[in-house]
Amino acid sequence: MTSAQSISPSRRHWSVEGPRWILAAALILCHLGLASCAESHKLSQPNRLAAPYQWTALWAVAPLVNESGTSAADTIQISDALTEELQQVNGINTIPVTRTLAVMHRLRMRAVTSPEDARKLMETLGVDGLIVGNVTAWDPYKPPTLGLALQLFNTHDRLSSPRTASLSDQSNETSRAGPTAAAQAAGIFDASDHATLEALALFATGRTHPDSAYGSDIYLVKMDLYTKFVAHQLLAKLLRNEHERLAALNEY
Repeated sequence: MTSAQSISPSRRHWSVEGPRWILAAALILCHLGLASCAESHKLSQPNRLAAPYQWTALWAVAPLVNESGTSAADTIQISDALTEELQQVNGINTIPVTRTLAVMHRLRMRAVTSPEDARKLMETLGVDGLIVGNVTAWDPYKPPTLGLALQLFNTHDRLSSPRTASLSDQSNETSRAGPTAAAQAAGIFDASDHATLEALALFATGRTHPDSAYGSDIYLVKMDLYTKFVAHQLLAKLLRNEHERLAALNEY
């Protein structure tokens, strides 16, 4: 006859504490995993541009003219992308390109080809500034290439700098003669150039989804996104030149 065997205290202790130890280890690993995921999904703020004015200005973008040598370049789409990036600038509001097109059609204006055209279009739209320009290069295949040449027209300097309000005679004379190109910016951005890739990496920070398989390379795959990058770069240069122009006027 066999007697029932009792479980020793040491074995009873292992059976109770063992699962607890495993559970604690699992919780620690889970916590570390969540921390790692949180770190990998850490969000960053993108670089934002700012207008050199003390108030909010209203700008418009005239449809760009295609001088790229290929008819495949969609200038309306590029103009829309430029307007979208311009709307992201602190201190500037924009109107849709479709509205600018409608006004140009009403004025029977196929393109802005002179300061007088710019003045007439700005007055009809009721805007403070107008960007006109050309598409100088366009190749959507990887590595993509896009070139733009932009000009900024202002109604007159009183709309640009409070200090120039005292120059009323000069401002009125400028208004009668038509606006002048206040600032210019041009460039060709070839994605095979390492300087372009460095600028693209900086631009993409805070503008790509953390879970995206492409990461910042998505801007090299989609031409519409690459267009926004180029628009941002040239707007930065345009605003910088406008800031320098206003600083020179304030020293006058």
